[in-house]
Amino acid sequence: SVVFSPDGSTLASGSRDDTIRLWDVATGDTRHTLTGHTAWVRSVVFSPDGSTLASGSWQNIRLWDVATGDTRQIHTAGVESVVFSPDGSTLASGSRDGTLHLWDVATCERLTTLTGHTDWIESVVFSPDGSTLASGSRDDTIRLWDVATGDTRHVLIGHTYGVWSVVFSPDGSTLASGSRDDTIRLWDVATGDTRHTLTGHTDDVLSVVFSPDGSTLASGDDDNIIRLWDVTTGDTLNALTGHTGGVSSVVFSPDGSTLASASGDDTIRLWDTNTGERLTTLTGHTEDVRSVVFSPDGSTLASGSDDRTIRLWDVATGDTRRVLIGHTDWVRSVVFSPDGSTLASGSDDRTIRLWDVATGDTRRVLIGHTDWVRSVVFSPDGSTLASGSDDGTVLLWPAATP
Repeated sequence: SVVFSPDGSTLASGSRDDTIRLWDVATGDTRHTLTGHTAWVRSVVFSPDGSTLASGSWQNIRLWDVATGDTRQIHTAGVESVVFSPDGSTLASGSRDGTLHLWDVATCERLTTLTGHTDWIESVVFSPDGSTLASGSRDDTIRLWDVATGDTRHVLIGHTYGVWSVVFSPDGSTLASGSRDDTIRLWDVATGDTRHTLTGHTDDVLSVVFSPDGSTLASGDDDNIIRLWDVTTGDTLNALTGHTGGVSSVVFSPDGSTLASASGDDTIRLWDTNTGERLTTLTGHTEDVRSVVFSPDGSTLASGSDDRTIRLWDVATGDTRRVLIGHTDWVRSVVFSPDGSTLASGSDDRTIRLWDVATGDTRRVLIGHTDWVRSVVFSPDGSTLASGSDDGTVLLWPAATP
């Protein structure tokens, strides 16, 4: 692919050698050789003002500063969280620079930039109907945004320390937030009012999640305890003890009967959500477990660890099905494709890996980020994977194997 800049002074060319070149049309000299793609560059296009070049390969899309040849950062600091809208048409990214961006997934154009937070954004999530975006920040606030207009609907004030995690109830009427002030708050999405302040944790609340039916909230924190809460009353249903390290992630099985917890004690525990009893302890990792996720059918659990491995577990027996080896640094994020056949993992080794769940084999290694990969997420139809990194960029990848 070759294309002239709008003023005709520069020619861009994309090549099968995985590079783009910017040429001075008057002299024929190379101005910049743009490297970073790891596959054939099939398409290049200038922005209308000629300041930015977009390039596409079968792996990803990159934006470049035409004047300097540098990769344009989407954010000016690390991207902590990326999330697709329920219909898959929009991607939201939240950054340490205090901003959120909304992106058109089909065109990769930025729709709007949402400003208002004054510190890192730790968590972003769409409401189930896709009309509202919630963001939790280290500035101690949560903001609810109108996705269509980009306007702030409500600023939720009440936490006295940074907000680590935000999540909508399945019906979208309630938002839960977990904070460094050791509390959880349940908010009325329509009014922005606090419904309940949930107290009982004695350290940072790192993770909050609703049960599939929305009646129960689970929370994990740095005091090694998981708590189950009645969403209607705000009362504690159970305090689940046994971990000897902070609980970084909690997740319900698709049918809501089982809760999985990941801990800094190198283990995962499975709990009966009705009785609060521990079902089993999954051992095998040798360092902190950072992320756990159930497969869509609930039969398999995946875990990512600082020991550089991912494990696939049989939920019924607690046995390890596969140990996925390939990353060379901490694994921060794991996620199943919607059909459950592929697992994606993001690592501090700056790569994303796509794994065949049935065999445990690596399907693809996605290279393009230049710093830790914090977050990976599939689009609802499973065709696209988004990744957010400490390099300040969000990359979109085709999830199918070429």
